[in-house]
Amino acid sequence: MWPALVVAEEPNRDSDAACAAQGGEEPLRRPRLAELAVDGLVEHRVGSSRVRVDPEAIQIEEVAEGSRPFRALYEHWERHQWSPFATDFSTDAATFAALDETTRAGLVLVFAHRFHAEFNVAALLAPFLLAAPDYEVQLLLATQVADEHRHIESVLRVYSDVFGVDGGIEAVKALADAQLDPVAATLYQALDGVVRALEASRDEDSFLKAVVAYHLIGEGSIGRANQNFVADQFDRIGSFPGLREAQRLAVRDEVRHIGIGVSYARRRLTRDGAYARALIDEIVEGFEALGHNLVEHATPDVVDRFVGAYGAAPATLWAEVLRQLHLRLRSIGINDVGDDSGATLRRLDPTL
Repeated sequence: MWPALVVAEEPNRDSDAACAAQGGEEPLRRPRLAELAVDGLVEHRVGSSRVRVDPEAIQIEEVAEGSRPFRALYEHWERHQWSPFATDFSTDAATFAALDETTRAGLVLVFAHRFHAEFNVAALLAPFLLAAPDYEVQLLLATQVADEHRHIESVLRVYSDVFGVDGGIEAVKALADAQLDPVAATLYQALDGVVRALEASRDEDSFLKAVVAYHLIGEGSIGRANQNFVADQFDRIGSFPGLREAQRLAVRDEVRHIGIGVSYARRRLTRDGAYARALIDEIVEGFEALGHNLVEHATPDVVDRFVGAYGAAPATLWAEVLRQLHLRLRSIGINDVGDDSGATLRRLDPTL
């Protein structure tokens, strides 16, 4: 069960197409959203912000929508392997060295969050593998185990080649642990509690709850919101072609992972109807309560750290997390959810 806490973050600014890619839902269309064509990508504008979308995300949406989504997602994984050692970070290292101390600290905090995300989710996949209800789901989860460890290796390269941190994973973990904030710590604890329940009970209902918490909320909502704000931050602070490429490859994997969760949750809803819906609602409602409480009680220090790292206050990030969550829910067939992220943001910060 999610603790009774809430995380406040800011307005929505990811790409609708990318969100759709994570589960096949129809993109949201809102009056303030403008689309532009830039360098072969689709851009979406929310207020004054622009977010670019990789067309590969749309391809995965189409893959997951087929008659055999699990097999199609596995075949996509086989066709899209990459190495964390192939990215050139030389330009990124020079750009990072030229930044002022405050901006450098913000970027390092972003990657501390990313390290914790990859490290924690990689560890949480073991209970999933043991509880997988059939071979196809187990096969996809095995690919995800490989992906998440590849992502850890990619982050370790950023620390060594861009930030100049020696000592391998032990040194990086020590630095990241020292930067762990109350918001992230609470979210990881909540996620861990839902997934670790699989160690005591491997039934399909516990598996569904864990999928909702991990794939739809952890990766599909929090992760996607984070990725979009980080990409925008790269634009603001300098030239980081290596970081952009590493993120593009990791996001392609994460979108596929969300497709795993979407496909399984959709299958359970189709088979079990209202019973499965109640299980999903239990996890979603607990998470929303958790997030709202965390944001409303965020200390000034936490707010300042988020603004420095992501260029946005926690309330803005939270509003985007909620929008992503509602997109994920629509993708599995739950359509009676509204896009209330704007109202949430105004309630948390009436000046906006």
